[in-house]
Amino acid sequence: MTTDARPLAGLRVLDFSHAAAGPYATMYMADMGAEVIKIEKPGRGDGARFMGTPLLSPTDSDFYVGLNRNKKDLLLDLGKPEGAALAKRLAAISDIVVENFRPGVMDRLGLGFDDLRALRPRLIYTSISAFGPTGPWSGQPANDIIVQSMSGLMAITGEVGGGPVRIGAAVTDYSSGLFALSGTLAALLVKDQHPEGQHVEVAMLDAAIALMSNYVPSIMAGKRKRIPRVGRGHAQIVPYQAFPCSDGEYVMVGAFTNSFWRRLAGALGHPEWPDDPKYLTNAERLANRDELIPKVEAIFRTKPRAHWLEVLKKADVPTSPVYELHEAIRSEQAVHNQIVRKVEDADATTYVVRSPIRVAEWASDALDTPAPPMGRDTEDVLKRVLGLDAAEVARLVDDDIVGLAQRGGEVSYSGTEANPG
Repeated sequence: MTTDARPLAGLRVLDFSHAAAGPYATMYMADMGAEVIKIEKPGRGDGARFMGTPLLSPTDSDFYVGLNRNKKDLLLDLGKPEGAALAKRLAAISDIVVENFRPGVMDRLGLGFDDLRALRPRLIYTSISAFGPTGPWSGQPANDIIVQSMSGLMAITGEVGGGPVRIGAAVTDYSSGLFALSGTLAALLVKDQHPEGQHVEVAMLDAAIALMSNYVPSIMAGKRKRIPRVGRGHAQIVPYQAFPCSDGEYVMVGAFTNSFWRRLAGALGHPEWPDDPKYLTNAERLANRDELIPKVEAIFRTKPRAHWLEVLKKADVPTSPVYELHEAIRSEQAVHNQIVRKVEDADATTYVVRSPIRVAEWASDALDTPAPPMGRDTEDVLKRVLGLDAAEVARLVDDDIVGLAQRGGEVSYSGTEANPG
């Protein structure tokens, strides 16, 4: 007999979240062994199912598949009183609740923190919202691209002299999810000290600004009014960027200390540069970026990328090629680290990004399952977890309170509040 040694084994997570931030957090809870029951609306589902490219079916996009492995799926209409009542019954036997609706939605459904902690002592209730539960922006609809623009992330991203650029990954969604995960795990450590329950709250705006913690002190101290867009470079370190080579490829250079700068200058054939008062320290190089960077770039343009990678590695300067994603996930180190995993069960076979968290004592990747089709586990959860009989499940299906398993089919999605509508 084998025992699941993962740290959240034996805990149940009731997952009302949708799109990206919440599902990202609950996916890692599932990786850690929790039974995560994802709640979706019958006939509609999580909007993420329709984002990106259809993969396993019209309702199982690559976006959805990448964020929902290892979960169970229950189709339940929270907008109907009996559906909300079933959700309360599940909450009463769950350890963690996660939601990322707009503030106030769960309270209107009778599923807010105060409602559910009355049913479950020591409940941990984790909420993710765009701007926080209160304040002038609280009720505004938003997503990753809105938060990137309103946090300042887009303003510091882009080419010199160009406009703001969205960061290619959904960084405000995923950072919010990771902050929610860490807050939930911290709350678990002290749950016995809080019989009244704990409400973990994460605002995507807060998470996004936290990603710029290295810039905020100088802004607040009045040293800078704004952080400039520097394209492939860095607003605080020079030279620390990608340079184009003669073959059109790019080489990344990370000379973030004076010793690396000295090695780089020597490798480029200019050992005198580090002693030039204009380039002596990072502060001087930063002030004289517009003069120094074109000189460095002109040298890199004379040879192909392979040449410079060899020269810089020999000089022990941090360097790398700039990979496309398809190259990165097939690189020798990524393959060695087994970053991309094949997961399969009776429903599907797909590929996912393995959790970056590696703990040999409780790792059990063999338990991974693909993201579930809509309603795959409805009947199981209602019967096994809530103890309903077949007749009761059939009645709930007939009354459109719950939905049974489906992949693809006539399903539509609209609106920003995935379950309530």
